[in-house]
Amino acid sequence: MNSRAKIVAVAKSYMGVCGGSSAHADILHYFNSVKPDGYTAHKSDLWCSEFVSACAIQAFGKSIAKKYFPLSAACTYIINKAKKMNIWVESDKYIPEAGDWILYDWDDNGKGDCTGQPDHVGIVEYYKAGYIHVIEGNCGNKVARRKIRIDGRYIRGFVTPDYDRIYVKPAARLDDVVKGVLTGKYGNGAQRKENLTKAGYNYDQVQKEVNRICKLTDDVLDNKYGTGSTRKKKLGADYDIVQWNVNRVLKEREA
Repeated sequence: MNSRAKIVAVAKSYMGVCGGSSAHADILHYFNSVKPDGYTAHKSDLWCSEFVSACAIQAFGKSIAKKYFPLSAACTYIINKAKKMNIWVESDKYIPEAGDWILYDWDDNGKGDCTGQPDHVGIVEYYKAGYIHVIEGNCGNKVARRKIRIDGRYIRGFVTPDYDRIYVKPAARLDDVVKGVLTGKYGNGAQRKENLTKAGYNYDQVQKEVNRICKLTDDVLDNKYGTGSTRKKKLGADYDIVQWNVNRVLKEREA
């Protein structure tokens, strides 16, 4: 997954999240881990800027996000910072790439390039057939999609981070994350959820896989899959992770 795809994936993971929810609190948590401009985000805020900033922080970590993105809780500050970073595009006709930020001005009269006060911001998901598809926080007080035509009314401009300079380490295989959970690396309960989320993983996906592997492990220990080559054939692609967990459980029982 490249750097553009990574920030889009983070944004997509919040689709449907409503303001005031626990997932909204997670977004604010990432923002407040940096506190751009010294500002502390609150649940009562208009949170579109906090959302795009939090996605960058979650995707790449605090130091990279601060270096390559105009993090802020205010759209005006985002533009000012982007200009200083030389990553601002003042053209409604610009065709953005995935991961670019698009800013809007709801007072735009639709004539020429708008240069007014920005009101809203989102992350470009993709461009297709003359339309920009965007993921936005605080879109009707939730994370939602918007579709807007290139050179359309309300476009204020674009932030174009230098994604080519952002290194994204290969994502851990799901089996490796599951092993980490089963060996206690991420803790239990609420602590596990917090630690997995901070590490950039989808908690629900990981926990579902942990539960599945544990069920298969129990079935193996109850002799429902046989032994040796028979077990391996029946488990198929799950054999390595399940057999690893069987061995782990047996060692714990012996201890």
